Amino acid sequence: MKAVVLTRGEQNLLVTSVAGPVSPRRGEVLVKVEAAGVCYRDLLNQRGLMPRAKRPVVMGHEFSGIVVELGDGVDGLDIGERVAGLPHTTCGGCRYCVEGRENLCRNRLQLGEERDGSWAEYIVVNARDVVKVPNTVDPPDASITGCVLGMIIHALRYQARVRTGETVLVTGAGGGVGIHAVMISKLLGCKVVANTSSSSKAERVKQAGADHVVVGVEQLSARVREVTGGEGVDVVLECVGAPTFEHSLRSTAWGGRVIVIGNVSVEDVKVPLGYLILRENAVVGAVGSTRGNMEEALELLGSGRLKPAITTLSVEKASEALGIVERRENTGKIVLVF
Repeated sequence: MKAVVLTRGEQNLLVTSVAGPVSPRRGEVLVKVEAAGVCYRDLLNQRGLMPRAKRPVVMGHEFSGIVVELGDGVDGLDIGERVAGLPHTTCGGCRYCVEGRENLCRNRLQLGEERDGSWAEYIVVNARDVVKVPNTVDPPDASITGCVLGMIIHALRYQARVRTGETVLVTGAGGGVGIHAVMISKLLGCKVVANTSSSSKAERVKQAGADHVVVGVEQLSARVREVTGGEGVDVVLECVGAPTFEHSLRSTAWGGRVIVIGNVSVEDVKVPLGYLILRENAVVGAVGSTRGNMEEALELLGSGRLKPAITTLSVEKASEALGIVERRENTGKIVLVF
């Protein structure tokens, strides 16, 4: 079958033919992949910055497709059903899986790194790690529910506990995660200040629903206070990480929360503890999504309330897609199709 394989060589990304598909084992399903998202994490993986990643490995951790074979013991899924998957495996038995917080599974294996991923014609995954996709949702849209849309819902609703009428700052708002964070924040009834490093992306971010767009990071916190009447924002969804973190923290209102969901840099940041204490600010991490978060995202997609910003490329152009992400030329998400 056709697959995008990460190898140890200098030209380490190959669109090639690999053996398969393999039959699913007990509790697993074989999925024919229809669409697979391209993530900044994939770029970090290609650069060798994911220490647990194996080589060679089929790339990719975002996907949607059609169930074509069931392993023994699989209930609740039928051949021919459309599904989307979590970006990693889960064990189903640790305290986090039992509590419905499978994004924190202690025995998870990341697709595309520790286990063959989704940039292939077929993928075998645990049946418990997929959710059903309504027929009203297109494959590219469904493919980004596990790592993008569900993750944003998890961060805003469950980590930030955002409330209607609050103001949210989204950094990296022109990227694959950021632009959808703008959309979902608006759907949750929030005002949105969006930050992008690219003036060419500002209009598209505005069209996504941002009330204010701040271009560049140098005067970010000052501009945020200007457009919020000096108050600052209630929530920051930090999609960039170290390069914008200090500005994000200083953009918060008293009692504000910074939710960190991405980091494009390996640099550490300094956190002024006195600032946090005196202002009762909180810095919270958020990772991945649960099946429940994915189902919430699929409901928004199926109802037509959420319309993702997606550019599709054929799987043969996987290397080109990573180049676009590296140069930050994409506004929205890139999805590979088969």
